[in-house]
Amino acid sequence: MMIHSQIWELCYYGNGFIQSDVYRMPVHLRNFYYNKLVEAKKKENESVQKSKRAVAQKSPSKVRVNR
Repeated sequence: MMIHSQIWELCYYGNGFIQSDVYRMPVHLRNFYYNKLVEAKKKENESVQKSKRAVAQKSPSKVRVNR
């Protein structure tokens, strides 16, 4: 099932890949592209998280709790 997950993710997230091409692609190339996609998505996620933290630190909380 791993091969089908890789194929789906490469086609869905890897702009330009077609299912039939990825299925017929040599395993070492498919793994290369898959690993590059994973790396890119991790960097993208880290960037988003870093931006969220920066925004959270700059804007004070406006929620007041009365006790």
